[in-house]
Amino acid sequence: MITEYLLKKPPLTIGLMTMTGKRRLLTAFILSMLIFMLAHAALDLRVCGEGGKIDLFTNKVPFDGRGLNQRSDTFQPQELVNLYANVTYNDGPIANWLVAFQVLNPLNETVTTHTNVTDDDGIATFSFRIPWPSEGAEQAVFGDWKAVATVSIADKVFMDTLTFRVGWIVQITDIKTLNVTLNPQTSFLRGEAIVFNLTVKNIALTNKSAVIIVNAFDAANYPIIHEVYTGKPFVFQPSETVIQVVSKVPENATVGRATVSAVAYTALPEYGGIPYSPLRSSSFNVLIPPRIRYYLTVKTEPLGVVSIPGEGWYDEGANVSLTAPEIVPVSLGVRYKFKYWDVDGVALAGNPITFVMDKNHTATAHYSLQYFLTVVSPYGVVGGGGWYDANETAYAYLDVGVVDHGNGTRRVFAFWSGDASGTNYAKSGPILMDGPKTAVANWKTQYLLTVFTDPADLRPQPSRNPLGDAGPAGGWWYDAYVNVFLSAPPVKGYDFSHWDVDGVAVEAGVYQLTVYMDGPHRATAHYRGRVAGWFIPEWFYWILLLILALIIALLCILIYRRRKKAKAGESAFRRGWTAWYYGYDLRGKTRRF
Repeated sequence: MITEYLLKKPPLTIGLMTMTGKRRLLTAFILSMLIFMLAHAALDLRVCGEGGKIDLFTNKVPFDGRGLNQRSDTFQPQELVNLYANVTYNDGPIANWLVAFQVLNPLNETVTTHTNVTDDDGIATFSFRIPWPSEGAEQAVFGDWKAVATVSIADKVFMDTLTFRVGWIVQITDIKTLNVTLNPQTSFLRGEAIVFNLTVKNIALTNKSAVIIVNAFDAANYPIIHEVYTGKPFVFQPSETVIQVVSKVPENATVGRATVSAVAYTALPEYGGIPYSPLRSSSFNVLIPPRIRYYLTVKTEPLGVVSIPGEGWYDEGANVSLTAPEIVPVSLGVRYKFKYWDVDGVALAGNPITFVMDKNHTATAHYSLQYFLTVVSPYGVVGGGGWYDANETAYAYLDVGVVDHGNGTRRVFAFWSGDASGTNYAKSGPILMDGPKTAVANWKTQYLLTVFTDPADLRPQPSRNPLGDAGPAGGWWYDAYVNVFLSAPPVKGYDFSHWDVDGVAVEAGVYQLTVYMDGPHRATAHYRGRVAGWFIPEWFYWILLLILALIIALLCILIYRRRKKAKAGESAFRRGWTAWYYGYDLRGKTRRF
């Protein structure tokens, strides 16, 4: 179609109108073939496709650039770069396969190319060393580099681009001189403290350990200062870090301009450390001490709470700024809290404070001793805990005294213990804060006892001992592990049958029941309705019992009297018979005496 279009409407810009018919056909054919070849090449030069894959990464673990078009960690000049190209097809490694490498500098200029074959793991390697940035050629070294790995799989080209930065990995980018109050200052007296404020930049993606060494030379080029920050390697996080190195200008330093330099080393030179980057330099002036200087004394009240920097000699008219730490921990639950400053006995508001050295001064930071009150409770929200000044009175609080769990169990506040006392959950007894204190809320467990009758709502209801705390309808709360005595009363028109507890029947006919409150329970008194007939009131049975007792008593009296009469007649008979017996001899019919 393109050829047909070109034949019908040839562009004027290529001068086809002046060509012969044969030349027009030849030109159209060449253009068609060119377009076809470009389209075919565009299809072949796809970065990734189904099945094939190439992943280019470096030796900078963990940020080695794995994944498509990723960034690797930073390299520095003269560092060896190891490139690894992992070639796979359907996630399986391809061995003995040609891979092309290309490296471009920050100016997008090709530095080198290389070809290598993959090993059994499908990885092809290539190594090169970052060049040293010669004078005037920093732009060709420092910046973002690119590494490209290309492979052809099944007539398809696969490519991965890796980016990494080249520069001084750890570099001191700025040096400033400060005084002891950390204010900028460029001139220092002999014997005066000097603070070097260093800005250290780590351009890597990971933390780097470095030794920062500061050296200073006076105007006569004599070494006057040599300091190692912290005296050992220090770990710098990615980005910039500001550190201060404190030193002192020697008394014998030559008056004039002194130079100071700082370098970041991989380790102390005595242990084989090498510099990460070129040194950074600055300067300051060494002055002869002025004729008038005043001394500033800095202390705390109470004495020795904390050491506050700033004490020393100051030039007349110098502005001094002092900052006291707001909190000074002492031990667990004990601290000092800053209250106010005074200078020569005159209280000053604020922290920090600034004043002029027009004479010798004494600055005192006042602190108050504080103790911590801990309020502990397994239930509810506690209050009152926190820091209190020594000998202050504190109170512990709870927002609730009863916590119902909704399952027949609840917690009831009982009393305060520990360093607190009282039985009111809303406010404990006073707590004297003469040391760290702990207030403990003690709770007791209560279970719900629900008492019913069957049939329901009979009157009177069963009695309880103890009565318990009223709960939902038909329920009462009792402390855990107490015994509750229940009694089923007589109910008009019903006969008591038995008790059951939680559905388990108790012995029939037993009116009394003891329930052990080891959990929520449900007790039911079961009654049976009486058969209809003559109604006999209860008092009738008592009268009947009395009549029976009287009848039994009368029978007993009657029997007793009869026995008594029988004994009396027999005794009389025997006395008469005995007299007669002794009066006569029945056998001999003669009278005997």
